[in-house]
Amino acid sequence: MQIIDKRNAMLSNYEILAILREMDDKQKEQVKTKPNMKFPENLKTIQFEVIQNLSSTQSPASTQTPEQIESILNNLKKYNLTKSEKLQIINLRPQNLVDLELIIEDCEDRFKIDALREMIYIIGTKLPIPGKVVHRLESGQENLDDDDETMKFIHYPMEQ
Repeated sequence: MQIIDKRNAMLSNYEILAILREMDDKQKEQVKTKPNMKFPENLKTIQFEVIQNLSSTQSPASTQTPEQIESILNNLKKYNLTKSEKLQIINLRPQNLVDLELIIEDCEDRFKIDALREMIYIIGTKLPIPGKVVHRLESGQENLDDDDETMKFIHYPMEQ
């Protein structure tokens, strides 16, 4: 499934991970049918390292699904984000306003704080971190624990 526009050759980390896993599976099948077949060692090293990195628990790509990505792209349409901004949101899964402001060019000029809060909530619910639940941060809650609200993460451990 091609999620990001092919014409600009922008692929999400999820798509890269899927492509590399598919290549790896095909290479294993080829080796089964032709045991003498060899692949360049540097190619196999790069494939292995990228798959390991994108499969790690620190990478959002490891838990994403095509449905989640399609859903978040649909939910973010109303914000008129650029392709690269949407791609970075998918790849980085920002969890707070500071992270989001670093991704969005001219963020303060383009969006009000409530729109940014809403985007963080959408990201948290459409691209969730496994085992975490997102709580909406409403206007007027800026002074929770007298900390700067922009430094607060919106994901908290699930109650059991």
